[in-house]
Amino acid sequence: MREQQREKLRDMLALRVFGPRELMQGLNVSQPTLSRLIQSMGDEIVVMGKGRSTCYGRPRKVHGQISQFPIYTIDPRGDALLHSHLTALQGGQYWLETTDGTGELHAQIPWFLNDLLLHGYSGRSFAQRYSQALQVPRKLLDWSTDNRLFAVSQYGFDQTGNLLVGEDSLTRYFADARNSRAPISVDEQPWVYPQLAQKTIAGENDTALVGGEQPKFTACLNESGVPCHMMVKFSPAVDSREARRYADLLICEHLALEAIRSAGHNAARSRVTMAGTQVFLSLKRFDRRGALGRLPAQSLKSVHKRINAPCDHWIDASLRLERKAMISASDARKLRWLAIFSDLIGNTNQHFNNITLIPHQQDFYILSPAYGIRPTLYEPVAGEIPQRLFTPPAPRNEAAAEQSSAMDAAIFFWKSSAVDERISDEFRQICYENCELLKLQSRGPQLITR
Repeated sequence: MREQQREKLRDMLALRVFGPRELMQGLNVSQPTLSRLIQSMGDEIVVMGKGRSTCYGRPRKVHGQISQFPIYTIDPRGDALLHSHLTALQGGQYWLETTDGTGELHAQIPWFLNDLLLHGYSGRSFAQRYSQALQVPRKLLDWSTDNRLFAVSQYGFDQTGNLLVGEDSLTRYFADARNSRAPISVDEQPWVYPQLAQKTIAGENDTALVGGEQPKFTACLNESGVPCHMMVKFSPAVDSREARRYADLLICEHLALEAIRSAGHNAARSRVTMAGTQVFLSLKRFDRRGALGRLPAQSLKSVHKRINAPCDHWIDASLRLERKAMISASDARKLRWLAIFSDLIGNTNQHFNNITLIPHQQDFYILSPAYGIRPTLYEPVAGEIPQRLFTPPAPRNEAAAEQSSAMDAAIFFWKSSAVDERISDEFRQICYENCELLKLQSRGPQLITR
């Protein structure tokens, strides 16, 4: 009789988490009998919550190996602190319990881990390199959520933000910290960067697992004796129209960030390095401090996953988060400004991974410095450079107050790009024409707010 009850309990908890009342009804047993039954099954049952909030589930081994994952934070000094434990449950749910004993049941991977689950170019490169060791498919597209969670628990020691999942990743973090390379000097960049770029393309570079569809690597620079962590984007090493266009756009990204700062907004510090025909754009990381320290960071996409909201438009996101008192009114205005400025410089890549929020309090965030803003309208497609018509969208009423300032900054950007001799003659002509177009628009009727 007892074994039949155990088997039925296993079957029920294989579907989802149940509370004690539901289990007593399903098993037709009393509370004392249920307690004895659960106790007799030991580690087969996960007991979650306390008192009236108690519920029960069955652990699920991810990749057939691990059911519980410790989650650590790396502090600004580089020390690791235990943050919580994540338990995978049968039925696809997850139980997250923090070090203070509070817990929360999640229907899927907790939102704040979403940024860690391998995306973009670096994720695809990682999948090809480590698929055999992890015994997972070579293509990231074929990976399940379990594959991604298992992978970051093994090798996710250097990712965006300050979170780290798994004992093995923690061990690798400490090993990497002990064996870290000396910071790169400014004089070394022109010859070290091409080597790191080549290794990145070949899938041989142990660089941070960062997002984005274009190849990039991370590096620690020696800035007047102070270690400074950088994200480095680069153009192809070959001499072609496509490579030249990517080089032009990287220089434009640098100039766009300067235009944003000139307008009084915060933007990532950047530097352009030339190595032959190859261009490298270094961007200072705001989730790193000193040699080993890390700071928290969450993408706008993951925060929207938290509030179960659509990833629609930066302007809509600014209004939504401001209404929920999750960002300040000034940061909401800045996000709207960035959306308009992006429209006016042909930045069609306004996705929610290109905006980062820095956790400040439990439900409040600070907008990070701007990054990743450039005229992506003119990016090559399948090796070709199509002719593009620059037609900025009409202003939106909700962002009318930011329109004039963003227009001035966009004109400044196009003008700076049109005279920058590092940019090809072909693209400088495009920049000049766009500058003149915006000048004409700025003289026309404007949307006035009262």
